Amino acid sequence: MNWLLGMSLAFAKPEIVDWPVPFAQERKALTVAYLKEHSLSHPLSGELEKDVRMTPRVIVLHWTGGGSASSAWHTFASPTLHGRKDISSGGALNVGAHFIVDRKGKIFRIAEENLIMRHCIGLNHISIGIENVGSAKKELTPQQVDANIALIEDLAKRYPITHLIGHSEYRSFEGHPYFSEKNPKYRTIKPDPGAQFLEQVRAGLSIPIKAAPKGAASDAE
Repeated sequence: MNWLLGMSLAFAKPEIVDWPVPFAQERKALTVAYLKEHSLSHPLSGELEKDVRMTPRVIVLHWTGGGSASSAWHTFASPTLHGRKDISSGGALNVGAHFIVDRKGKIFRIAEENLIMRHCIGLNHISIGIENVGSAKKELTPQQVDANIALIEDLAKRYPITHLIGHSEYRSFEGHPYFSEKNPKYRTIKPDPGAQFLEQVRAGLSIPIKAAPKGAASDAE
């Protein structure tokens, strides 16, 4: 399917399959520990169920780097991080996301949208992560473009979403009120989900959502 021909699909409510990763007490406690170490702005009340919740304002698009939705799900399922030297200094909480979109455009919700998941430095406390099955060597598909458009529009109707970014753009938020990271050295360089994919998704949206801020200080809300 040509992604331009599929844009009309974006106006229909997307079909979402629930496939939750475990979010039991250990993961909740690790999430709060991560927030204590990293977040300057997320309030912590001492009530575990409340402290792992957020009001999402940003949607961050990713690619999984792997070959299937199942492999991504199993990577995220553990509460503790394994084999990620690039971010292991940031704490024991495992990486995660809220959605996985497979190569055919099937959407899986793996965490409730207002749960805090570790997927984007500085924005975890305020963002929804969408993982697309693919990589730099396995570019994302037209079906994934359509699915992302539909999902983003649905999320923007249900939550006060102001920005849509690719993971590659997250550092442009430094200096913006949304960005909250205590450690100035805790940063990564990310290429996902690819410039072409981002361009296609943004072009297909029928609702206004801001891109990554160019001048963060002047873009404050």
